[in-house]
Amino acid sequence: MKPFLGEIEAFCFRAGVLEKCKERVATEYEFELIVNGARIGFFSCSPTLLEEFAVGHLLSTGHRVRDGYEFRASDGRVEIHGELVNLDSAGRNGSQAFRASDILRAVQALGDLGVGFRETGALHGALCFDPEGRILGHVEDVSRHCAVDKCLGLLARNGVDLSRVGLAVTCRLTKSIVEKAVRVGVPLVASRAAPTLEGIKAAVDAGLTVVGFVRKDRFNVYAHPERLIW
Repeated sequence: MKPFLGEIEAFCFRAGVLEKCKERVATEYEFELIVNGARIGFFSCSPTLLEEFAVGHLLSTGHRVRDGYEFRASDGRVEIHGELVNLDSAGRNGSQAFRASDILRAVQALGDLGVGFRETGALHGALCFDPEGRILGHVEDVSRHCAVDKCLGLLARNGVDLSRVGLAVTCRLTKSIVEKAVRVGVPLVASRAAPTLEGIKAAVDAGLTVVGFVRKDRFNVYAHPERLIW
């Protein structure tokens, strides 16, 4: 069984009958993030890709940890020690274009790859893809914020240039999610869910393309449609 899935006995009501059954459920791991000895905060996420989370969370809050850092996770603590570099957010969401067909396929892939969600209904998905439509990374997590951080951290650890990456997610495009993409320089974010007004305003101001309500053959563009190739 996957480390972020558990199995319990429940009572299932089916066709007018209540009987015992076994159900898959998502698990959560609660921990405090420590960066260079300082407590950053407490988090709850799926117990996988914790190093990617730490690297990605630092990126999405405007900091990059240089190569050669130390990482460890145990006893409810996730710790990373290394030299931090402040990210320069000015003008980093570039003019990289994406095909409409690749955006549709990327969001569709969230469903195809979302095994944990299909088994539990309790996980969010985040997926990164390049301008050629290739999937570069996919993550599921009980926390939508941690899913995004882990996906970004996964790519950063592999040396991928995030300014040439599209981000597809299953969650609402709130201001907090949009700001994560802005800080790391991702030029486009797409979701099968809706954006919030504050999320749209943040994207407009920062030059980020926001695509919502992505379905089989349609979507809405809420900010900066100039990056899309039809």
